[in-house]
Amino acid sequence: MLRFALRRSAVSLLLVATVASCGSVDHTLFSGDSTSASFPGGANSDTRPNGNPERLAKIDDPRVFLNTAASISEKEQNYESAASHWGRLYSTDRKNAQYALKTAENLRFIGRYEDAERILRQSLRDHPSNSEMMEELAKTLIASGRLREGAASLTQLAEAPGIPQQRVSKLRSAIGVAFDRAGKHEQAQASYGLALQADPLNAIALSNLGLSYALSGDLDLAERKLREALIAPNASVQVRQNLAMVLALKGDEGGAVRLAKQDLPPKLAARTINYYSNIGDQTDVWSDAAAQ
Repeated sequence: MLRFALRRSAVSLLLVATVASCGSVDHTLFSGDSTSASFPGGANSDTRPNGNPERLAKIDDPRVFLNTAASISEKEQNYESAASHWGRLYSTDRKNAQYALKTAENLRFIGRYEDAERILRQSLRDHPSNSEMMEELAKTLIASGRLREGAASLTQLAEAPGIPQQRVSKLRSAIGVAFDRAGKHEQAQASYGLALQADPLNAIALSNLGLSYALSGDLDLAERKLREALIAPNASVQVRQNLAMVLALKGDEGGAVRLAKQDLPPKLAARTINYYSNIGDQTDVWSDAAAQ
C-alpha cells in the first residue's frame, strides 16, 4: 500500500470539508492590515455628495467597505486579509453572528485555531442554537487536532431532526476529513459515502473521497472520483488541482500540467507538478490534510 503525505510549506492537499496565537483576541487578530479607504465626507475627501441623509450614512459607514473587501479577499483566497476585514467588522459588533462566524472561519483557514475557537465560544454564549457556528467550531477542533471531539459534534449536528439533505452531506463530508486526518481511511470513505447518499452531486465530498483513496494507496480509484467531482455543478478550482496532483503521482505529468495551467502560471504549474511527481517516495507526507 502506498502512503503519501503533504508538506505544508510546499503544497496543500486540501480535504475540502473543513486555523493560532495566544493572548487577547482584541490585540492579536487584526494587526498588519494596511488597507485604507477614502469615504465621502471623511478625512480624505474634499467634498460631500448631496442626497438622502440615510443613503449618505450608508455610504459613510466603513462597514460597507470592510464587508466588500472581506468578500473580495475570500474570492481571491487571501484568507489573511479576509480574516482582518471580518475581524474589524466583528470588533464593531461582537454580538453579530455573521461577523463572528466569518472571522473564525478565515482564522481557521490561516491556522489560527485558538483565536477562532475563542471567538466562536464567546459568540455561542449569545447564539447558543446557531448550528452554523457549532459546525464551524467542530471544524476548528478537527483542524487543530481534536479529531474525536470535532467529529462527535458534527455527527450530532448531522443526526438532528429536520436537517436538509445538502447540509447533512456537508457535515458527513467534514466527519470524513476527521477520520482521514486520524489515518482511519475506511471509516472516512464510509462517511463520504453517507455524504454522497444525501447529495450525490456534492463535489466536495467526491473530491474528499478521491483524496482519501489516494491516501490509502488506490490512485486509480482516486482519479476516478476526482474526475466525477470535476464535472459536478459546484466543482471548484481546488478539485482540479487535486486531480492534477493525483495524475502527477501516477506519472501522467502531461495531463497534470494541462490541468494545473488552467489556474497557475506556466512556470509555477511546472514546478508544482514536478513536486507532485516526487512525493510518492516520501512516507510522512499527507498526515496534515486540512480543509477550506
